[in-house]
Amino acid sequence: MPKVVAEGIKKNLGGVLTLQEINIEVEDHAIAGVLGPSGCGKSTLFNIIAGLMRPDRGNVYIGGAAVTGNAGLASYMRQKDLLLPNLNVLDNVSIPLVLKGMPKKKARLEAEQHLSTFGLQGFEHYYPGQLSGGMRQRAALLRTYLFSSGIWLLDEPFASLDAITKRKMHTWLIQVLDQFQPTVLFITHDVDEALYLCDKVYVLSERPTVVKLEVEIPFSRPHHSHTIVDPAYGPVRDAIMDALSI
Repeated sequence: MPKVVAEGIKKNLGGVLTLQEINIEVEDHAIAGVLGPSGCGKSTLFNIIAGLMRPDRGNVYIGGAAVTGNAGLASYMRQKDLLLPNLNVLDNVSIPLVLKGMPKKKARLEAEQHLSTFGLQGFEHYYPGQLSGGMRQRAALLRTYLFSSGIWLLDEPFASLDAITKRKMHTWLIQVLDQFQPTVLFITHDVDEALYLCDKVYVLSERPTVVKLEVEIPFSRPHHSHTIVDPAYGPVRDAIMDALSI
């Protein structure tokens, strides 16, 4: 999968300097976490990387090619699952394939092949209102995968879940990521979540936003819901918390 780079990104919103100069990169198959105070521009940064918004200055590169302003090259999963309430699970997750021009019947057959991997087998004819929060997020992630299997932008995908469900989703997500090997950018406000899932963490400042801290995670992600006991965990967590001024 391609490396993703955002270089020298600057953006004013409504006359307010939001992103002053952001430089981040994610290696092939890696997961980079993005943390920062509310309103600092994390989602704006993702909109720029996704090609939904152009920066005032700077560029986005995928696999070494400049793609600034080009949409459709990365999948963007927001905190809200955005499932359409009048469509069942299978039709909801098939939407990206239909939008790409695939006939609806073929799109449903293609999506159906992935239901088991995403823990949705047997729920294909359920509607969003009949699903738990965790199941809705599984459906949203499958839709993200079907939109673009290579680059995933995940904007606080588990923020609305309770602690037990979130922990289960972490374990499941690691298995999915190991299977599909995407390049991932992951927004979270949860430091422990970032340390559990990510290979690298960027901490953003208050507006006008710059990268306040970039830290490589010096221990391996656990493949089960085990507590991280590596002695490096505490110092890295403290450094991130200090950068967040918590």
